[in-house]
Amino acid sequence: MYFPLRGNLNAIRLLIMLTTLRSTLQTANRNRKWKRKSARLSREVGSFRASENHAPQDKITSALTKLAPYAIDVPLVRLGPEDDGGYLLPDDLDGIAALFSPGVSDTVGFDHEIARRGIDCFLMDASVEEPDHLLPNMQFQKTFLGARDADPFVTLPSWIKASVPNDGDLILQMDIEGAEYDVLPHVSAATLDRFRIILLEIHDLHKMWQADWLARFGKILNQLNANHLLCHIHANNTAPYFSLAGHTIPDVLELTYIRKDRVSADGSIADVPHPLDRPNCTKTAHFPTPKIWEMQN
Repeated sequence: MYFPLRGNLNAIRLLIMLTTLRSTLQTANRNRKWKRKSARLSREVGSFRASENHAPQDKITSALTKLAPYAIDVPLVRLGPEDDGGYLLPDDLDGIAALFSPGVSDTVGFDHEIARRGIDCFLMDASVEEPDHLLPNMQFQKTFLGARDADPFVTLPSWIKASVPNDGDLILQMDIEGAEYDVLPHVSAATLDRFRIILLEIHDLHKMWQADWLARFGKILNQLNANHLLCHIHANNTAPYFSLAGHTIPDVLELTYIRKDRVSADGSIADVPHPLDRPNCTKTAHFPTPKIWEMQN
C-alpha cells in the first residue's frame, strides 16, 4: 500500500514552522504590551514625585528597608508549579492544621501540594468559579476576603473561626490584587500569630511615592514584622517593572514570612535570588529580584 510519506513530512514541517512563528509573534506582542505598561508606570512614578502628595525620601527609604529578607536556619522549599503559582517557603510544615488561600487563579498547584501533605485547604474568591479537581480536603468559598463581614465579603477572623475553630498553626497564602492594604490593617495580632507561615503578594509598589499609600504600606509591614520574619522575596514578572534613578523595580513582590518562634536568625541577609526561584512567566521580560531594601533614590 502506498503512503505519501514525503507529503506528510512536509505538512508536519509546515505545521511546526507555523506553530513556532505563532508562538514567537505572541511572545513579541506580550513583551510589547509589558514594555508599554512598564513605561506607563514609570511616567506615573514621575507624576507622583512631582505632586503635593509626594512622600519624603526618608519615609520611602525607611519602608523599603523593611523588605530586607533574613537568612534563617530552616531551608526553603518550593511548592507548586515551576512558574506562576509556585512559592518558596520554610520547610516547617509538620503540625500545620490548615492553609487559608484567598485569591484563586486558574492554577491551584500550590494548594494541591499542601493538600497532598494531609493539610486541609480553604480557598476563597468571589471572582472565579470553583476550580476543577479539588481534593477531598480542599474547600472553596465563593466570597471575597474583606475588612468587614458584609456579603460578599468575609473577614479573616470569621473565616478561620468557621473553618478551623480549634487551636493550631496555619499557613496564609494571600494574593488579592491590592486588597491586602484594606484587609490586613483590620487583622489583629492574635489572628496573624495563628499563621506559622505567611505568603503574601504585595501590589502597586509604583505608588510608594504617594504619601497616603506609603503610610498604609508601612503600617502593614510593621504589622507583619512584629512577630514574623521576612525570609524571602521574589519579583513577580507577570506584572510590569518600572524605572527610577537607574533602578529597575518590580510593581509586584512575593513575600515569605515565618513566625519568629519557629526559627533562629543571625541578622544576615538571605541570598536573593534563591536557587529555587523561577520566573513567574517565561514569555515576558524577567530581571533578577533587585535588592530593593538598599534603594536610596
